[in-house]
Amino acid sequence: MRKTILFLLLSASSYNAFSQQDSLLKKFKYRIDHFRAINLNANGGSNYNKTELAPDTYKGSSSGGDVGINFFTLKSTDKILLTTSSSISSHFSFNKSENTPNINKSRSFSAATQFRILNKWFSKKLFTELGADIYGNNYSNRNTSTTVPAILKNKQIRYSLALHAGVGKGRLENITDMQNALWLNKALKEAGRLSKSLSADELYGLGRSITKANNTRILDSRKRTQFMLETVDNYLQQQGLISKNDIAYFSNLNDILFFAFNNTRLAGTEKFIRLTPSIAGANNSFQNNPIDGNEQTPVLKSALLSIGVNNYKPVSLKHQNNYGGFLKFNYVSYKSTDKYFNTGVLVNEFNFSTTIKQAGVNLFYGHSFYPNTRTIVNLNLQTEAGYQDATQDKDFYGTATLSGNFNYFISYSTRLTIDAGAVYRKNIPDNSYQPVLFRDDTRLFVNAGIGISL
Repeated sequence: MRKTILFLLLSASSYNAFSQQDSLLKKFKYRIDHFRAINLNANGGSNYNKTELAPDTYKGSSSGGDVGINFFTLKSTDKILLTTSSSISSHFSFNKSENTPNINKSRSFSAATQFRILNKWFSKKLFTELGADIYGNNYSNRNTSTTVPAILKNKQIRYSLALHAGVGKGRLENITDMQNALWLNKALKEAGRLSKSLSADELYGLGRSITKANNTRILDSRKRTQFMLETVDNYLQQQGLISKNDIAYFSNLNDILFFAFNNTRLAGTEKFIRLTPSIAGANNSFQNNPIDGNEQTPVLKSALLSIGVNNYKPVSLKHQNNYGGFLKFNYVSYKSTDKYFNTGVLVNEFNFSTTIKQAGVNLFYGHSFYPNTRTIVNLNLQTEAGYQDATQDKDFYGTATLSGNFNYFISYSTRLTIDAGAVYRKNIPDNSYQPVLFRDDTRLFVNAGIGISL
């Protein structure tokens, strides 16, 4: 596996060294003064089953649902790149099972909220950034059983806060709209609907018209569809770039604007120094039986300093190379208190604490292939290696992940997706709420599926 990874790295470096970037994609600037989007979602369901298991009959039923709202804003100018997102969501469920002589009932409810903000200020080629990521979740579960004369309860409160501060040089631009402008130019040229070959300035203007069409907020979806078509059509007509305005022209315009595969594609180089302090914790309480219970209060604090560079290189309309790396210095402190009660009286208390100090390097490479507007093939390789000093363990750690993704357009309603890869880990801590060191771990995975939209 190590030889395979080394071969891929050498091949990727050679490919990038002899590739010529597409200057139109490289120089495009994504600019939108203010974009807002709101998403509402709600769903629910229930099921019932009955199974004859002589001499008893098992019956089970359940129902549940989710409700949520998401809000997103974006501002991209020459001096500011601001993104914010927030969400509020809740989930509830009810379950009942009967198996003579026992009847078990449970119900659960959870509510979560999250807020993210990241702002970058640009001065010439330099930038400074500040951001925050806040998360909170409240979960409760209640369970009753006829054979156990008690109400069993579980309550969990989780929270996390991470701050981001950094300085750097360069900028990463979203070139998805320019990519689609080039696809549209190619389609109209092949259909013979262009009056002339478009210049670089005219292609950039076409990309900006697609940006305007995509990022103007119109609540009525019918009006929004009309606005998007008219915005791009007006640009092409006013510039005198269309030789024939017919169904072939319209169908190509409609195909690119609404059916192109619009995964975000970036271009540019960014050098950075970032500091990310964070804190995460929980308050968990369990009633295990009629008289016993316990509480857990873990708290994890960390500080991550990273120094590195990101490169996103559009080789051509159909090929993209992404690569980079950073030095990583991380400090993690974990403390937990477990309390055990009997009839409400504290009978035992355990305190646990550990720290982890890490110094390492992270490298990544990715190649994307876009054979057409609706199909993508991705190959990604990411490695990290370094030295860590844990409370009772000092050793080198490392991880390598090789993965591929194939998203193939069969028809407008049917897609084939395949994900495959390999993961190798050695002494990698899980820095969630309780860092646990993984020893040697190798995993292979393959997933495939067909998605059909009716």
